[in-house]
Amino acid sequence: MSRGANRTTLGDGAPLGLRFATSKTELLYCLHLTSKDKKKSLSSHPPLRVLGTTIPAGRQIKYLEVFIDESLTFKYHATMAAARANKVLGSLNFLRHQSRGILAYIAHHLAMTAILAAMFWASPAWWTGTPRVVATLKVAYNAVARWITSLPLNTRMTNLITLAHLPPMETYLDYLSLRYAIRLHFLLTHHALGPPYEQPNTHTNLLGLHRLYNLSKNLVLGKLEDRTATTTTGGVAKTVSPNHDKTTKPQQLHEKWLETLKDHMIVMYTDGSKLANGAVGCGWAVYHCGDQQLHWLTSGKYHLGCRAEVFDAELHAVQEAVSILLTTTLPRSTVFICIDNQAAIDTLHFNKHNPEYARPMREIIEKLQLLGWRISTVWCPPTVISRGMNGLTHLPSWKHPSPHHANLH
Repeated sequence: MSRGANRTTLGDGAPLGLRFATSKTELLYCLHLTSKDKKKSLSSHPPLRVLGTTIPAGRQIKYLEVFIDESLTFKYHATMAAARANKVLGSLNFLRHQSRGILAYIAHHLAMTAILAAMFWASPAWWTGTPRVVATLKVAYNAVARWITSLPLNTRMTNLITLAHLPPMETYLDYLSLRYAIRLHFLLTHHALGPPYEQPNTHTNLLGLHRLYNLSKNLVLGKLEDRTATTTTGGVAKTVSPNHDKTTKPQQLHEKWLETLKDHMIVMYTDGSKLANGAVGCGWAVYHCGDQQLHWLTSGKYHLGCRAEVFDAELHAVQEAVSILLTTTLPRSTVFICIDNQAAIDTLHFNKHNPEYARPMREIIEKLQLLGWRISTVWCPPTVISRGMNGLTHLPSWKHPSPHHANLH
């Protein structure tokens, strides 16, 4: 940093109340691995003075728990990472001794979540696969495998890693880097980071984004899914709900609204829920108005696992329900999607945050709108949605919906 730039930086922070802490400032001279200046004393390099204080130079600096050395070999960081792993292993070692203590699968879980997580912290930034880094880390990695299995010292390393159910260390570190690279490809456009890209003017073995690009370049064969667009084009209109709240005559007001619907209109009931064990699922039921009857078209349910939320299930239920219209031969008309989740309705109208389950759903709705379908959402109380899902929603003068009235094709 030049002296002029130094003064400018300090001046810009003064109005914000930011002060330059010289005691927390570190200086690192970057030198090539084969540079003749590496053997020279650090005092032979030009000094740096800030606010009258000389900043001492070092062979490595610590930034976000990563030790950066002057030649970017990260050998020192590998040494510190192995020491960190041995420290955590030492605190857990008493839990398992030979055939006593915790079971092997519990030790494996602790190794993956506590020991290796600390050892491989920020590995996409420093992992390059160089032998000097591998040799340093493998000693600690093998010690973790021996703690999991409690096998004797004369066990072959290949058998030790296999029986500990651990992946080869180099493969696991490449996996962590590749997973991070894939995430970079799907960042929003305004994110501070960006996707890995080719840098032909840099060294082929350079770490960082260049290495991440080499790991992920063969995965990107076509156009990636657009997770950045938040346009309101094709947004689903909102229809004024006949129900003002959840408690005031919910079923009566809904049935009165159904009486106003014309023939060939479609009514969909969608719902998402979460069980006490964390499992999330959704369901949908589709009806067709015609001949003074409420014709049942189709219904279904879907299990989304334990990592989704109710909001995700609501959106997926809409996707499943509207997908039916892509293959039906019914005349194009108005579709009312009855939902009890206001957040899902807002997302259908204006996809501001672009959640994962909203993208495929909106793509299908846009196709249906191009085909001539007029789609809108209606908020309904949960009791109305439940009756509609169970086939109990019908007009008093209409016949009860039955599968015999289905006319999908």
